[in-house]
Amino acid sequence: MRHSQPLASKLKERLPFFYGWVVVAASGTAVFARMAPNITTLTIFIIPLSEEFGWSRTLISGSVSAGALAALVLSPAVGWCIDRFGARPVLVISVLILGMAMTSMAWATVPLTFYIAFASARVVFHTSAPIGASTVSARWFITKRGRAIGVIFFWGAIGGLVFTMLSAQMIDHFGMKAAWITIGLVVFGVSLAPCLFLVVERPEDMGLLPDNAHTPRGEESPKQAKVMTVSSDEESWSLAEAMKTKAFWILFFMGMAMFCVNTGTNVHIGAYYRDQGLTLTFAAVAISFSWLVAAFGSVVWGWVLEKMQARRAYSVIFVILGVSTLYLLTVDSAAKALVAAGLIGAVSSGSNVIISILYADYYGRNSLGRIRGVSETGVLLGQAVGPLLAGILFDSRGTYSFVFILFGGLALACSLLVLTAKPPVRPAPVSLGQPYLT
Repeated sequence: MRHSQPLASKLKERLPFFYGWVVVAASGTAVFARMAPNITTLTIFIIPLSEEFGWSRTLISGSVSAGALAALVLSPAVGWCIDRFGARPVLVISVLILGMAMTSMAWATVPLTFYIAFASARVVFHTSAPIGASTVSARWFITKRGRAIGVIFFWGAIGGLVFTMLSAQMIDHFGMKAAWITIGLVVFGVSLAPCLFLVVERPEDMGLLPDNAHTPRGEESPKQAKVMTVSSDEESWSLAEAMKTKAFWILFFMGMAMFCVNTGTNVHIGAYYRDQGLTLTFAAVAISFSWLVAAFGSVVWGWVLEKMQARRAYSVIFVILGVSTLYLLTVDSAAKALVAAGLIGAVSSGSNVIISILYADYYGRNSLGRIRGVSETGVLLGQAVGPLLAGILFDSRGTYSFVFILFGGLALACSLLVLTAKPPVRPAPVSLGQPYLT
């Protein structure tokens, strides 16, 4: 049993609601902090970095790809650590690494140090923070899993909003160095204590059941409930079993496509808005508006996914992604930029929530960390390719038009393909039947 936090024990006895919601809120702070090195933060820094150091957009956006490639190697190990040691220590260590990496960006004045610092932060962004937070929350909830995951990514969207606006204001008034240091301090201040003192791995560790369910009277005591690892309402798959299913690989490649388009577009969108004549401050406002939509969208998508098949919702997200990417071709005013930002926010919220819920619903709680660790490599490949491809195409053509057409078409095609990702079914056991008579 991993639970040993005295504060959590006291809160469990005194709170009038299920302690699982405290776990959701505490782990959600890591998802909030995770947004410090988000692409919408970097997009605010692209032009200032270019002007101060003479770096190209391809070089700057390449740091996102470097982080994705580093996370690609580490993601399976992170998933294993979450299942082996628990989400709590992984989240605490992640916050420490993230805060130090963001603070050190203030002294990253050459490409190598910039890549090392930003890529380190992006590893946390890609792997330990979202996988750890969504895994521990999925273990506390089954029937209310949709809204629990939605709340986690609500805090992530708020983080995207805060760090985007904070970056723009700090750069405008105090410069880039002060901006990086402030971002690092916010990471430490918001997330370290909640993850350390409030996160508990499983409800069974506190004598509870997922969703605060109760065992029938006389059947099991709270003490016996502690040793239960899986609710009778949910089947769990091992990593090896999951990787043998068709659904796993469809979701793997759909995640790759989703984040190739989404990340590839979002890394460059701030610079694109500037190219279209918008000011740095308004570009930050438009990007922040997308995070505001994403914040409330996360909660809405969580509720929707308790009513609607997740793969159908995933298809809807791909349609919105395709439409929003193509719509960027028409953006030539502040009003259109806000419309595009709203659509992008709907995609950002939906994709994070849906992917987390799909894997938990399809494969259960027991090996969820390992499964997410491997499946996330598809997302990371997409995030590595998308920004770099968009940067190369822009540098060669001097425009983002072809990028948006290519990405929009890919998203619309995936809206149909993802519908084939039906829930996996275990093969029926082979029956020997009656012996043949001879």
